Amino acid sequence: MEDLFYNDTVKKNETYLCRSYHFTVVITTLDISTVLIGLPVIAKLLWTTFHSKKTDVLNINLACFHTLQNMLSLLQIILILINIDDHTKITMFLFVYVLIGGPMNLSFICLERYIAVIHPTFYPLLKKYRCREGCSLLVWLLAVPPSLMNALSEDLHTSMEKGSMDIVACIILCLVVIVMLWSNIAILIALKNSPSSTDKQHPVKKRAFQTVRAIFIASFLCYIPAGIMVKYKTVARNSSCIIAPFCIFLVSIASVVHPMFYLSATGQLFPCLTPTK
Repeated sequence: MEDLFYNDTVKKNETYLCRSYHFTVVITTLDISTVLIGLPVIAKLLWTTFHSKKTDVLNINLACFHTLQNMLSLLQIILILINIDDHTKITMFLFVYVLIGGPMNLSFICLERYIAVIHPTFYPLLKKYRCREGCSLLVWLLAVPPSLMNALSEDLHTSMEKGSMDIVACIILCLVVIVMLWSNIAILIALKNSPSSTDKQHPVKKRAFQTVRAIFIASFLCYIPAGIMVKYKTVARNSSCIIAPFCIFLVSIASVVHPMFYLSATGQLFPCLTPTK
């Protein structure tokens, strides 16, 4: 009886905190900051990619994925401002959506560059067998259905245990982070031992190092802390409404870091500052 009373008290305190004015202001500020920074950068990435001679399917797919994420964050801001409780469903959707889709797409980009550097003879097969298109489709198939199940689990009255989608997202996140770190380390070793390593200004090497640096920053500063927070969320269920928005914020930062480094490597981030040849 005492445990039931304690759990009820904890839930009431959590509900009060999640609906408090200060908490709402913090969450709204985080969403607005990521949307204001993310949308222009991703729009610039899409514009640059569509106007390039070589179609980069994986980067286009990643940009479209993050565009939907920013649109949902913008919708969440509107719902919070007009005091509609349905914004919690968007948070539950985004929580699984960003933990699976963004890191997985980025891991496929790492694998593509791993094949290009380590196994260049197999690189043309990626286009022949449409591996990039298949990987892009796989990202959406593995990210959207679990996100919908997580958001609509209470309405559908499903028999799955609460937090099961969090565990799935955490497992996938850990796997793709391992893939990213492994492939990037292999690329760094190959570039270091290559004949062009003596030329520090070599453009291909410079772009490769900038890409690896961006993914390492996203992994260590965003994905790994988010995975730790997800693990804590599965243990401390009563803090879910606090941890989920901050996990979304961390992964949203990663969704901005990679496009910025990608545009910087191609000289398209600030074209006016890039010297013309």
